[in-house]
Amino acid sequence: MDYIYRTWIRNTVFPIDHWSVFVTAICTNIVIGWHKGRFNTRVATRGPVPFYHLIKELYAEATGIPLQLRMVAEGAIYMYRALEVPEEENQTDQGKVFGLWEQYCQRTLSASHLFQECAIIYRPPAH
Repeated sequence: MDYIYRTWIRNTVFPIDHWSVFVTAICTNIVIGWHKGRFNTRVATRGPVPFYHLIKELYAEATGIPLQLRMVAEGAIYMYRALEVPEEENQTDQGKVFGLWEQYCQRTLSASHLFQECAIIYRPPAH
């Protein structure tokens, strides 16, 4: 625990928002959009993709990462939301998680109950 405390929690090199996504919504729609949109329409146009073609395309995507990182660092791309959730999102999974986080931050929900409720929200669908 001492290592974790010194290396992560009390270290100025690694601010908490660099290693924790607590009270931060990660926008999975971007990944889904990339996979279903740009990637599938460019690569998987006629059935299964040959392995080496897939590797070539993934490498081409990876070469754009440094530019994307620079844009994120400069604030040109903003990939997360604040804790406030619009009323229409309250029924989505993300809205439910934000509500749980809010209860936890107000100390009306314990950590174990927070994890249990999140597990229910994100459990695999029943078959």
